[in-house]
Amino acid sequence: MLAIAMSVTMSVTMSVPTTIRAEVPRKIDTEAAEMTADLIGAPVFSTDGSAVGEVADIFFNEENEPTGLKMKAAAHLGLGTRIINVPKGAFIVLRGAVVLEMPAGAVPALPELSEPSDDH
Repeated sequence: MLAIAMSVTMSVTMSVPTTIRAEVPRKIDTEAAEMTADLIGAPVFSTDGSAVGEVADIFFNEENEPTGLKMKAAAHLGLGTRIINVPKGAFIVLRGAVVLEMPAGAVPALPELSEPSDDH
């Protein structure tokens, strides 16, 4: 009886059409991934040499050029931290650190990210 029940179950299971969706494999650029991992937590300096924050995330294009930066900086009056999105062209990566193309006094004027996001 058990053998008949298993046989019926298997035949029903095998006759039901199933749809399997394979995900398209993404190309993982290991060089960019290593550079990102090395820079997370790295110091961020202003053009006048002041430390203004640390790297929270950095984004690279297909040519391994930095295209965007998220940095942690002190909130106004030094109470807590805020995450700032720094666009391409406003920073350079230099020997394990990042230098913003602005003086320290301009950093508080940068807009804070309202929500965490993977976009840059």
